[in-house]
Amino acid sequence: MEYRIILAGPRNPDNIGAAARAMANFGIRELALVNAFDSDWKEAAAVWRREASVSAIGSMDIIESAKLYDSIPEAAQGCGLLLGTASLHRLKPERDVIPLSGAAAYAASRGVSKTAILFGPEKTGLTHDDLSLCSAIINIPTLPAQPSMNLGQAVAVACYELSGLVRAQPPAGRRRAPAASTAELDRVAGEISRLLTRKKGRHWAGAAQLRAIRQSLTDARLTKGAMFALKTLLKGNEEQDEK
Repeated sequence: MEYRIILAGPRNPDNIGAAARAMANFGIRELALVNAFDSDWKEAAAVWRREASVSAIGSMDIIESAKLYDSIPEAAQGCGLLLGTASLHRLKPERDVIPLSGAAAYAASRGVSKTAILFGPEKTGLTHDDLSLCSAIINIPTLPAQPSMNLGQAVAVACYELSGLVRAQPPAGRRRAPAASTAELDRVAGEISRLLTRKKGRHWAGAAQLRAIRQSLTDARLTKGAMFALKTLLKGNEEQDEK
């Protein structure tokens, strides 16, 4: 799925730059601006080009390729789906609301190749008229005490979720330890059965009990290291019994 970020009525050049940087972070390349003040656009361009711009570091290609439009429909042209964003404390939604975590699946279910994500002005957000152009509203869950987000922050959170990186990458940490083999599990199950038979009586010698032990070991998903420790413990018990 490809995405286009549309900023409707942006007023703060730093927010436009922050949005572009967030897009670059998560591999979303298309930026469209609707009714951006010419003065702000020129100011932003100057800021971005001055000392590698704090707000748009590493995203000059997105800034330079950004397109300016006079209306939201023009900015969304070529996209099969338009999703709006809104802080629901400001308005009563008249469209279906989907959580940000479900936006990618929602877009995929519509069978389109490109989806546009629409963000409103910093001070007012999108209006009902703006949202009437959208198929649904994306909501980023926030605490009631501070429900609104900075424009650049909202774009960053949305791009992170939509990029799929959160799902595509395995969690960082140690490599998964090798699992014990089926043969090892079966052998240790037999040793545990024999130990229990010696300690607790003949009723532990049955096939059903052995099967239960084997299933418990399998369900525990023991690593080779854990299996070695268990075998060492069993061997110690056996040697103690022989004394």
